[in-house]
Amino acid sequence: MNGTRPAVRVGICSIGSELLGGDVVDTNAAWLARRAVEAGAAPSATVVVGDDHDQIIGALGWLAGRCDVIVAAGGLGPTADDLTRDAVADIAGVALHRDDGLVRHLHQTYARLERPVPTDALHQADIPAGATVHEPRGTAAGFSLDLAAGEGHRRLHVLPGVPWEYRELAERVVLPELIRRSGGASRVTRTLHVTGMGESAVGEALRDVSARLATARLDPGHPEHGVELSFLATDDDVLVRFTASAASPDAARQRASAYADEAAERLGDMVASTDDRVEHDVARMLHRHGTTIGTAEGFTAGRICATVSGALAAIRDPEGGTPRGTPPGAGELLRGGIIAHTPPMLAGLFGLGDDQLASGVASPGVVEQMARQAQDRLGADVALGVDVDTDVSTVRWAIVLPDRTVRTGHQFIPGGDPDTVRARSTGLALDALRRELSQLRRRSG
Repeated sequence: MNGTRPAVRVGICSIGSELLGGDVVDTNAAWLARRAVEAGAAPSATVVVGDDHDQIIGALGWLAGRCDVIVAAGGLGPTADDLTRDAVADIAGVALHRDDGLVRHLHQTYARLERPVPTDALHQADIPAGATVHEPRGTAAGFSLDLAAGEGHRRLHVLPGVPWEYRELAERVVLPELIRRSGGASRVTRTLHVTGMGESAVGEALRDVSARLATARLDPGHPEHGVELSFLATDDDVLVRFTASAASPDAARQRASAYADEAAERLGDMVASTDDRVEHDVARMLHRHGTTIGTAEGFTAGRICATVSGALAAIRDPEGGTPRGTPPGAGELLRGGIIAHTPPMLAGLFGLGDDQLASGVASPGVVEQMARQAQDRLGADVALGVDVDTDVSTVRWAIVLPDRTVRTGHQFIPGGDPDTVRARSTGLALDALRRELSQLRRRSG
């Protein structure tokens, strides 16, 4: 990747029957794969196995034959089905030993909970002999050791499966090692979130950029070599992703950003956000100016309110502490949401007449009344009213601004099951809100 050494091959092993059965989505593996690429490494394989001793050994052995660094996660808890540390000890050919420092940590943790340490919990202090123990953030400690593979060794990092513990330890231990071993080579992706355009239309708008990069891909001496363009259509937007390679993360980010900026200029207002999803742009605008918001929803059934709530909750200071101090706090900016899923409820909650609700079909007048009622009843600076005309698959929205000005809009949604229609409606309405908030900011100086 950097012209002097091959990329470090990374294998990811996620352990847990809940992952294998689909009860829990494995977000850890996707997150680590992205970060490994940024660190200059090459994710080679991801394996998911259940809480089975032999399956864990088989998966780790298979990865050891193909990868330089293996990151395994899960199965480090105190219960009978947490078998990872035992399997790792067996494949490494060593015994488990009880770490005194981890025993003290467990006693201190349970003392703060004002509970005695359960006997089974002490199993979390058992570590394969010779492994390096990493200071735990919860009760389960991660550890690292070398596995013999062929004529060499493979580095194995074993992390807790809880996402925040997993990511903290990966940032502290795994990624710095990958950066060191990669020699500083890096790949960074910049992503444009495009709404209101289909994937084919976006591809057509960027056709010549695609052609340029396709030509450069075949020529290592070309100045644009090492930049990749890809498209991904999701339920509510189209992702345009530029991935660039360079000798350092900063240089790679600069290369990717140049192409993302070029594409954003061509796509114009269709670009809802860069890197983050549109709701995060909305949340930042609300937070920056202390603007409060209320929502009124029909067919989307509260999805917009929940999406805005999650984006506002994600606004943190750089150290990851409490929300920044712009009054009111981020948690207070969302005044609430009103949901009415049937014509009688729409009539009762928003004071709509029978003429406005003919056949239960959403109309500009209906969503405007919904937004005005939300602004008045919730005491919000800005209100968003949204409903879907399911007969013709059209989402309609109305946005009431602080001066009582109303902006309305609509968008046809071709096909899709109800969940897809809700997702796309949410994205389109939030993008319309983003545009209005951006204009509001410009007008206010």
